[in-house]
Amino acid sequence: MNITLYGAASDKVDAVYKDAVEELGREIARRGHTMVFGAGSTGLMGAAARGVNSEGGRIIGVAPHFIHEFEPVYENCTELMNTETMSERKDLMENLADAFIIVPGGIGTFDELFQILTLKTLGRHDKPIVLYNVRSFWDNMLAVVGSDVFKGFIASQVADCFKVSESAVSAIDLVERLVSEKCG
Repeated sequence: MNITLYGAASDKVDAVYKDAVEELGREIARRGHTMVFGAGSTGLMGAAARGVNSEGGRIIGVAPHFIHEFEPVYENCTELMNTETMSERKDLMENLADAFIIVPGGIGTFDELFQILTLKTLGRHDKPIVLYNVRSFWDNMLAVVGSDVFKGFIASQVADCFKVSESAVSAIDLVERLVSEKCG
């Protein structure tokens, strides 16, 4: 299964996040899955890639040709796919995915999350979305979503479009179960 991972490129994040996401990468590889990601070598993207790589897993990196101006590309991708634009990058990562895991990140990660969540609510895909809630990172966003559901800005079924996990193992367990239920 291809698991598309979205997460921070910033290297300024606390090591506890990097360690947790590197463990997620190891778990993806141990279970025989392929990780699709934005090809960055820094931050949580790099941590996940190092985790997959340490267990001999398969990594598909997707990067616009200009990304090296902002961050280095992970050199040990099994396959590196180049795009012209960020939009093409997101489209390709979405199309390659059987499921999505979103780890802590910044504005780019939020953009990716909300795009796939919006597409799911519009019926454009039915792929599982799991938020890996390392150190309660997603709690504030979950509170905003809950508040906006209460206020009528977000449909109540939107909260059913994703799951939340507190550990690497449970994130992969959730993805595997949800993909299996979808196919079964």
